[in-house]
Amino acid sequence: MTTTAERKYINIRKRLDQLGYRLTLTLECLPLVEKLLRDLVHTTESLQQSKLSTVKAEKESSNFDFVLEPYKLENARLSRENNELYLELMIQREYSNQHIKELKTTLKKCARETADLKFLNDQYVHKLRLLEKESRAKNEKIQKLQEKNLHAVAQTPGGKKRSIAFTRQHMQIDEPVPPSE
Repeated sequence: MTTTAERKYINIRKRLDQLGYRLTLTLECLPLVEKLLRDLVHTTESLQQSKLSTVKAEKESSNFDFVLEPYKLENARLSRENNELYLELMIQREYSNQHIKELKTTLKKCARETADLKFLNDQYVHKLRLLEKESRAKNEKIQKLQEKNLHAVAQTPGGKKRSIAFTRQHMQIDEPVPPSE
């Protein structure tokens, strides 16, 4: 054995003994054991670093929780307020729908009343025309009767006839008429 190989062997043996591996070590296995030992040391160091990173991350996480706490409280308050507003909106929507329904019912009622009043108005207009026609006929009949009664009647250029008041003779009665026998 050369001195470098012996030194390597002694160093690796010490390290294996420190780690608790007391099994026999042959020179043929030395390169493999050396590589495995390096991997073990590297893995152990990585594990320790990972543990440190985890501890550091947990500390930062607790700091984040501390920083996030006001936001969580604000979020809870806003969520509660949002739910209350949504409930109020639903109540207002229900009230609005009910009010619209009532207004539609009132509108239909008013439309029916309007139709009834128009029908009644048409009937009254028809009745009025009939009465006007009847009145004209009666006026003409009165004029004819007045003409027969020898009252003065004047006819205007439009074709209408009007009765003219004329002076009547006045009679003065001095004594009553004697009773007839």
